[in-house]
Amino acid sequence: MAVKLLRLKSGEDIIAEHVQGKIGQNITIENPAMLMPMGDGRGNQVQVGLAPWMPFSAEKRFDLPGDWILLMTEPAPDIVNNYNQVFGSGIVVPTVSAKTLLNE
Repeated sequence: MAVKLLRLKSGEDIIAEHVQGKIGQNITIENPAMLMPMGDGRGNQVQVGLAPWMPFSAEKRFDLPGDWILLMTEPAPDIVNNYNQVFGSGIVVPTVSAKTLLNE
């Protein structure tokens, strides 16, 4: 499953799976979620939350006009894991650093 991060002309960042198409063309996405920056309540650190992109739609597949997509990229592994837990397959890929591997 290929998960992509899209930046829309509206300023929204959307993460979705099964992204088909190229920038400049219509792009089809499935199970989109919107990334929302959220404070921790104490003003110390900004965290990222996920929310359904079209929460009142019965559809899970959308065709986006190509001229609304500014950028398409690979999301950070932590974002993919969070997305998979909530909206996707549920599979989480553990992060292992080289330092951890050398110490074991």
